[in-house]
This record gives sequence, structure tokens and C-alpha cells, in this order.
Amino acid sequence: MREKVQVRRPPIFSYDRPITLDSLKYMKDRLIGALEEPEIIDKLGNLALGLCDTAQMLEPMKYVKGEELGDSHPDPDWTDKNRIPLIGSNEFVVSGRQISLMPVQKDRISDTFSSESIARMCTYVDIYSPTKIKRTGVGGFCSTTFYEMGDVGTGHYVYLRPVISVAQSGLACVNTATLGHETSHAHDCVTNPVLEIDPKSDQVNLRSELQAYAVSKVLQAYLTYNDRIMFSYPSVSDRVEEVRRKVNGPLWSEGAFDVNDDLIEQLDRAGLRDIY
Repeated sequence: MREKVQVRRPPIFSYDRPITLDSLKYMKDRLIGALEEPEIIDKLGNLALGLCDTAQMLEPMKYVKGEELGDSHPDPDWTDKNRIPLIGSNEFVVSGRQISLMPVQKDRISDTFSSESIARMCTYVDIYSPTKIKRTGVGGFCSTTFYEMGDVGTGHYVYLRPVISVAQSGLACVNTATLGHETSHAHDCVTNPVLEIDPKSDQVNLRSELQAYAVSKVLQAYLTYNDRIMFSYPSVSDRVEEVRRKVNGPLWSEGAFDVNDDLIEQLDRAGLRDIY
């Protein structure tokens, strides 16, 4: 006989009690396990397989105040590999080393740019000065940096190595679903590192958020069911996915994450404009 379902309010996220390194490792393993489940693949399709590949790149790290991100990491060569830092702090310092292109990103951009252009970009990244990243009032975030090829406003944009941070919710299933959301953003940087549109534009941000909220909705439903937890009212993921599905159709439909005027209007009416 299964345990009784716990009905709870959606949790409040906080960075006051950072997720431990062991818990980050557990979240990574649980996320990969969930993405490999037939039920999840059934709903997300090829996206689940791609997300699983990206999740394999996650590198749980301990935040050490006063250091640049990953300086104390056991593997000093992690920046030369397909590794995406995963931390439980909402503030950290990065320089060119931490945001350098991963090998998988270099392979993908080599089809678009000449070796000379890539070399110039790498030189720019090498001299990128230490920069403090800090976010507040979020359950997690994927910090992204990009390099603009060519003249400002006329060239391509290239995503560099992302960094993922997840706040503590107090529930492992929710922490893992949140990690799935942020991994979706990182997945965009890995699979499509070259953009012709400004990555800071509402169009790019909203499309990425629609996909990420769809992913976290599917994962949260699966993980909370397994943990016998039910929330007393819809989460943001539930609300965003309800609007997206109403306007754009099922996850497997063509243009499922397309941005259009009707979608934006419906999100505004639902009080969800702040998601992007």
C-alpha cells in the first residue's frame, strides 16, 4: 500500500540555506534518471534525450567565498571539458576561464565561423576580467554570457559556457524539477550556441522560458507523484504551461514554443509577463 499523499503549498525558495554539494550531486543523478524514464521521453520526445545529454555535463561545485568559481575544484582542468558548473549559491565570481567555450560549443560554431574569428573570440574571453554575478528573488537561474561577432547589432551572437544555480526549496523533488528548468536554458547554449537575434531580446528569452517551464512542469508532475506530494494550488510552471498549450498546442506539435502576439496577450492576462 502506498503512502498517503501530502497536500502542501508550493514551497518558497531561499538561498539562506544553500543546497549542499552532496544534494547537488543527488539532484543531478535524479534529473538524469527522470529524463531517461519512458514516461518523460513520451511527453518531451527528443528534447528529453537532449536534456539528458546536457545534464550529464553538470558539474556540482562548492561555492567558496573570496574565490573565483571552481578554483578549489578537485579537477583543475574542468574548464577544458564539457562541464557546466552547478552551484547552490546566488552569487559567485567568474572570469574568462569559467565562461570559456566548451569543446562541444567549439565544434558547433566551427561550421559557422572561420578559425581566425574563433581565435579572436577566445582572446576576448581570455582577458575577460573577474565579474561578480548575483541574483535575488529567484528559485534558480542559468547565468549566460555571450560574445557578439562582427559590428554591434549586425553580427552573430555566440553563447559561452553557462553556469547553473539552484535555490533551496526544502523539497528534493522541487529542487530537481527546478534544476531541469535551468538545464533547459543551458541546453539552448550547448545545442544552439549561435544566434542571429540578440539573446537579451524578449523573443529569445520568452521562447527559452516557454521550453524551460514546460520541462519543469513535466518533471515536477512526475517527481512529486513519486514522492507522494500534491500542491494545493498551481505552480508557475503549471500556469505558464496551461497558457502555452492553449495557444500553441501540445509539446510535440510544430511551433510548440513559438512566440506570437496571442501568446504574449494570454500570458499578460494571466499575470505571467514577468517570466521573461
